[in-house]
Order: sequence, then structure tokens, then C-alpha cells
Amino acid sequence: MNPHVHHTATMPRRITLLRHGATIQPGHDHGHADVPLSDHGMRRMHQIMAGERFEQVISAPLRRCASFAEDFAALQDVPCALDADRMEVGFGAWEGPTAAEIMAKSPKALKAFGRDSTGHPPLGGKPLESAAEHVWHAWERLPRVPHVRVVTHGGAMRLLFCRLMGLPLTALWRLELNHAARLEFIVDEAGVRLHDFHAGGA
Repeated sequence: MNPHVHHTATMPRRITLLRHGATIQPGHDHGHADVPLSDHGMRRMHQIMAGERFEQVISAPLRRCASFAEDFAALQDVPCALDADRMEVGFGAWEGPTAAEIMAKSPKALKAFGRDSTGHPPLGGKPLESAAEHVWHAWERLPRVPHVRVVTHGGAMRLLFCRLMGLPLTALWRLELNHAARLEFIVDEAGVRLHDFHAGGA
């Protein structure tokens, strides 16, 4: 028995967040743009999920998340719900170009964004504080089932991680989340704790 865990009659919940796989436009910052998964990205997601069971799948509504989530849920015969509050962070004028192209055109702005994303958002981008509130509302609405899988975006996962771990939004980019990255949390009467992490990739 782990002395640091409060054991109760209430069963803990396991909530697994999964970033979408690779898209047909690798290296680009998509933000709110609805770019689909590549064939490789779809296959990789199915490989990662093989053999795992969940009571429900929840997904962000953009195709790079929803196409896989709905396909997987149908194969597993479990419900799948789309939640608009799990949208990716809006990058405004930076949606579409690669990071190298943005750096070449706006090096000072990109470096300032990396240092302080809340104080120096991209032109036309959605404030991180607003995006963080949407992500938090989505977390609070999660179904009370033993295990739910959430297919979402890297920015949304980082925002939620900061909130759950008590970190400031300025720490957003310290967490490496490649395609198919995974964050898994256990929720019980003792609170929320990070149970598993994989940075993804390949």
C-alpha cells in the first residue's frame, strides 16, 4: 500500500490525453486551420491505441483529431463526443507557415512569444488566458467513467497541464509534446496526479 495515496471506496478515474498524429502538412503551425491527418499519422495513432480499452472517447472537432477518434471509437464500439472547448490555441497570422518561415519573417516576435506567450501573442491570435479557460471547462465536463481517452491538440494539452500542475502559462513550452504524445492523469479523492507521460514522435 502506498502511504502517500488516500485509499477510499471511490474508484479512481484514469484520463488519457493524446495529441493527434502527423498531418499532411508536416512542420506547419496549424492552429485553428482544419488540416487532416496523413496516412502515416492515422496508422500511427491506431498502433498506439491497439489493445487499449476505454469507456468513452472525446475529441476536439478538427479533422486531425476527430477523424481518428471517431474511427477508433467505432472499432471499439464505444461512444465518441466532439467538444469545441478542446480547440487548438489560435496562432493568428502564424497559422500556415512553418516555424522557419515565421522566424525568417518575424524573428523578434517569435522569440518574444517563446519567452512570454501571454504577453506577446501572435498577431490575430487568441489570448492564451481565454484558451486556457475553455480547456479547463472541458476538463470539468469529463464523464465520470473509469477511463476516458481525449484526442486533442498540443497547445490544449500544455494549457491543461499547466493548470493541473499549478504552473504559470509562461511555462507552456517547457513541455515537449510531439505528434501522438500522451499525458495520463489519475483522479481520485486525493486530487489529480500525473500517472504517465510520453513525448510522442515518429
